[in-house]
Amino acid sequence: MVAGFHSFHWQGCELPDTELEQAHDELMAPTEAQAYLRAFRTLLHSGHTVAAGIALDHFQYSGALTRFGGESAVEQYGPDVLAVARELLRQPPIPEDEDTSAGANHASALNAMMNLAEAADADLIADALTLATNDNVRSTACSAAATALAAAETPSPRLVAALGAVAFDESLDVDMGERTQALHAVFEADDPEATALLVRATESSELRLQIQGALGLTTSGRFHDHRERVEQLAATWPQDAPYEARLVREALTGFHSIYWLGARLDDDPELERAHAELMFPTGSEDAYHRAFRTLLHSGNPVAVGIALDYFESWQGLGHFLNSNEIEAYAPEAVARAWEVLGDPPSPPELSPRTGEAANHISALNAIGARWPQPSDARRIAEVLERATSDGVRDKALWVAYGVLDTDDADDVDDAGGTNEADDGAAGTTPDDRTAEAAGAADGPDRERLVDLISRFVFDPSLSGHHEIALRVLGDALGPEANPLLLRALAGDDWDIHVQAAWWLSRPKRIDEHRELLEEAVESWPVEIMSSAHDADLVREAVLGGMHSIHWEDHRLADPDLHRAHRELRAPSGEEAYHRALRTLLDSGQEVAVGIALDHWYHDKGLERHFGEQARSVDAPQVLARAREALHRPPAPAGAGHLSALDALRVGRSWEPGDAALLAGVLRQAGDPEVRSSALYTVSGFLYETNTADEELISTLGALARDGSLPVSQRTHALGSLRDAPGGAATEELVRATRCEELEVQAAAALGLTDEPRLADHRALLTRLAASWPMEGAPWAAGLVRESLEARD
Repeated sequence: MVAGFHSFHWQGCELPDTELEQAHDELMAPTEAQAYLRAFRTLLHSGHTVAAGIALDHFQYSGALTRFGGESAVEQYGPDVLAVARELLRQPPIPEDEDTSAGANHASALNAMMNLAEAADADLIADALTLATNDNVRSTACSAAATALAAAETPSPRLVAALGAVAFDESLDVDMGERTQALHAVFEADDPEATALLVRATESSELRLQIQGALGLTTSGRFHDHRERVEQLAATWPQDAPYEARLVREALTGFHSIYWLGARLDDDPELERAHAELMFPTGSEDAYHRAFRTLLHSGNPVAVGIALDYFESWQGLGHFLNSNEIEAYAPEAVARAWEVLGDPPSPPELSPRTGEAANHISALNAIGARWPQPSDARRIAEVLERATSDGVRDKALWVAYGVLDTDDADDVDDAGGTNEADDGAAGTTPDDRTAEAAGAADGPDRERLVDLISRFVFDPSLSGHHEIALRVLGDALGPEANPLLLRALAGDDWDIHVQAAWWLSRPKRIDEHRELLEEAVESWPVEIMSSAHDADLVREAVLGGMHSIHWEDHRLADPDLHRAHRELRAPSGEEAYHRALRTLLDSGQEVAVGIALDHWYHDKGLERHFGEQARSVDAPQVLARAREALHRPPAPAGAGHLSALDALRVGRSWEPGDAALLAGVLRQAGDPEVRSSALYTVSGFLYETNTADEELISTLGALARDGSLPVSQRTHALGSLRDAPGGAATEELVRATRCEELEVQAAAALGLTDEPRLADHRALLTRLAASWPMEGAPWAAGLVRESLEARD
């Protein structure tokens, strides 16, 4: 679910009725999953353009979060989204007004279709592209066009022509990216018209269009016919040409292999021609397939390794063949890889870059975690036992992952066919694999493999592979791994301990091991140098969200307070959260109260779980406790005052006695962090209350003139005085202009540039400004000079 996101294109627009407004409110501040989904469907199927547009924007925004590890809650509605997007595209583009840009309905529709468009949508997208009057619509149309063209067996001439019209529209700024984006979408169209547009682009005087056109000519079998053109053009580009130029240069170099750079094919003309065909396809699929098989079945270890690298790498077969064609090779390539693993490891001189056992590394990389079967347990165990290089061990552990993992059965090859050399495994279906896994689950080969993998966790002589080994055990084995993970958790190696805790804290294990994990995590130091990111993730999974802001090195020993703190970190519900907050606030314990204040004001606390508005429920009690904390003398570390000051600043509910209270905190603050926090709070207080309290003003003035304090804190005090009304604040600013430090002088003078102070102190400011250097003066000095000049 996505909280806080309004829309891309509809901010400021009104919805026609209460039901749609409530649905939109739910999308922006979700209360629970089902309500969120109902709200999404309500807007999507409302028949109202703005409402539907908002839903489409949420669909795309939610999907975009998956790139950063999030999940899209509305992905399941893809077919409905596509249908509604098509309806919006059939509408004329809406005109621009004060709330909406022109064509917002088309922009939302095309944005949602970015990954959904089908070949049948080509005409709709072409029409939208032709009617587009701004970059939002053109950009989203180009993205949707690329998807539609990729899905089409025969590219749409209308859509290709519409993209070409944008690409060569000289009224558009090429640096804005719309023209190159349109040309990039043409890459997906494998037809003469598209190729002609790319050739035309290489003749453009615009460098970005040239590069994009050249890049397009390296794709979809075009490279062989246009290699000379691309070579000549690339030679004219500057070294600092846009990023895509590097991709063109890499294409001209060609993909050699992963693990055989610098290796020779024994001057065998047939193998060299086959390799050249893979690196620079002539455009004939038959020739390409023959070349791959020639290398794969050659008997030359370098040639076989190169073929296996081509099978596995995205830069290899995928540069010319589609995914289905590559997967059709899986039985053949995987069988060949297992054959290679039966050969002795290749000597270092055979692959200068990779070194020893390059043949085994290529073979294991080709098999990976995707293609092995449960019946391969014996074979991969033998590889692990024989392996002497780290590269082989790492790759073999990933293959072991695939052997043991039966949950992702849909990832195995289902291209059909059998291969006796591979025991029929690579051609099995998911159901076959699951059945085979059940039959092999308790076999001795599997037990032997699990024992070998565990050695990479516990045997110090095999150190350096524990992270992969623990992932294999934790992710592929299921409950069978629990005793091994518990053993790793009890060990002395910190990194292994944290990794084991990570796997034990996953959803399928955490409930069974929560008590043990809590004990372990509570014992961890606050500052962790090694495996810090993983440790933070474990902490959050086991204990919930943030501990606190200013009390992280404190633990609540009282069981009731400990439970209340746990509720704040991992809420079971809003009412329970507020009860826990009040329990801590009423405890009378400084640490417990401070933790409660931190959770109340910080955006990773209460606001993260229930929204900013939830603060109002306990605001009076929270602010009362904050003021009580500030009336007490500060502790040496100042945590009590820091939490209280932050709570007051966020609460923004000031009382008459706060000026004197804050003045006292400023006078007593010996800790620089407390003083800075107090100054920030005072700034908010003076700005929002327009108060001229003499004690507070005097205290700020004294701080500003105190040469023992950091200049940044002194100028901060002067900034607060600038917001304070009255003659006392003005006098303190004037006194501060007499300080020796130029930064302090300038900050004080800046406070005098606001009317009515400027009229009374122009002469003083003019003298000061004349005394300051023209070069190297503080930024405030420049603002003072600008104020004086503006009023001359």
